[in-house]
Amino acid sequence: MSRGKRGSIVAAVALLAVLIAGFAGYSVLRTKVDPSETTIEQPKSSAEVSEEEQKPLLLADFDATVYTESGDPITLSQIANGRPLVVNLWATWCPYCVQEMPDFAEAMAREGDKVSFAFIDVTDGKRETKEGATEWLAENGFEGLPVYFDEDLAAARAFGARSLPTSVFVSSEGEILGIRTGVVNAELLQDVLSVMV
Repeated sequence: MSRGKRGSIVAAVALLAVLIAGFAGYSVLRTKVDPSETTIEQPKSSAEVSEEEQKPLLLADFDATVYTESGDPITLSQIANGRPLVVNLWATWCPYCVQEMPDFAEAMAREGDKVSFAFIDVTDGKRETKEGATEWLAENGFEGLPVYFDEDLAAARAFGARSLPTSVFVSSEGEILGIRTGVVNAELLQDVLSVMV
């Protein structure tokens, strides 16, 4: 095995380990984060974590409804349809979202037959509108992506997305493997996808 490939695998496994470890103490999400809250509880020590809190986080517990371009409601579980799922919460005004969009589009082109993707535009109706996002996608050659609109901000609230981009990685069994705030570059995204499929 080449040194570069071994390093990529180690990086992917390390990322997933960090993300999963973070979830063990991040019980705040189990009750859905209120975006008006400004404090986050300190993680409990492993001796204080109940058996209930040690259970894996499931997409079903955060199954927000988003909307298609035509306005039809759809849940994240329906989008996943029993396959691994990559959720990318983004907005056109977010420079890091714009930066990572081509990498996510390329990953979807490669892995879209095995993994479901959901590009969820955080549509607040003020700074980000459905019309503006649709226009931006067309102007930048991304009109073929599976884009959904978080018009009620249900997905952003469910995953506690206080900044963008936020990416969520879900196994085919519906277990949330990790949530990443910030840019996911092409190499890291491919490493994570190789673990998911």
